[in-house]
Amino acid sequence: MTKLINWIKTLLLEEYELTVWYKSGTEFDPKTTKRVYRLKSISKKTQTHFKGTMMNGHSLEIKTTEPFDYQIEKIY
Repeated sequence: MTKLINWIKTLLLEEYELTVWYKSGTEFDPKTTKRVYRLKSISKKTQTHFKGTMMNGHSLEIKTTEPFDYQIEKIY
């Protein structure tokens, strides 16, 4: 029964995990900050601009002047 429920979830629901690494600090002391977000939809993705909808329905928009690294992993 649980296999059937999981199969239906994969057909109807989409869930993504977005990991973003921000560059922070100074040129002489570089640091990176890692943030993880759970999304149900992605509408725009570039190196400096990202838009999507989080699992709780709130919108997420990341817009920077410096390029940032990101990784998208599809969970369902």
